Amino acid sequence: MVLHEFLLLATAHWLALVSPGPDFLLLLRNALRHGRRNGIGTSLGIACANGVYIVMALTGFSVLQHSPALLLAMKLLAGGYLAYIGWAFIRASRSPQSLMWQRTDREEKTHHGFFKGFAAGFLSGGLNPKNGLFYLGLFTLMVGATTGTEIKMLYGAWMFAAVFAWDAALVLAVSDERVAVRIADYFPRAEWLAGVVLLVVALGIVAATLFA
Repeated sequence: MVLHEFLLLATAHWLALVSPGPDFLLLLRNALRHGRRNGIGTSLGIACANGVYIVMALTGFSVLQHSPALLLAMKLLAGGYLAYIGWAFIRASRSPQSLMWQRTDREEKTHHGFFKGFAAGFLSGGLNPKNGLFYLGLFTLMVGATTGTEIKMLYGAWMFAAVFAWDAALVLAVSDERVAVRIADYFPRAEWLAGVVLLVVALGIVAATLFA
């Protein structure tokens, strides 16, 4: 019974995890623009933000579901943050700023290190209220009432580890110099397009929130 429940939970979580979204765009861009150190920091930040929502779901803390005002505020904050990231992408795509494989280790550590990546990832994941509602729905619908607390904690730990492992694997793949050099010519256009997509998503979130 526990194995069957875990497989259902893991499959649903994995399908959501591999679906590209704002976190995915931020992660790849940071890894390519600022390097592996920043990308791993971004991965851990995203995983920790998911971890907060997982703990909230496990403890039955469904404040987002029952507080329309808080949910509205978080949606507006999420829209604003995505717009900020999108505009930063567009500006960076037009600048002569060097990419990660063209920098020295000192430059990478000084300007865009691990902790800046962590902060960006945590904000991106934490300001997305859909993450909280997703985990709450996942545990509510797929985890039985008789499932013990220890088992639920193992589920949560696995999901946290899965988020970090998947994101870190993506960072390691795209930050390899041989891979990065091959896409160097396309990167500015891809970064600009990702910025436009994030701006459109941000405007959509704000419009849907204000005019729903």
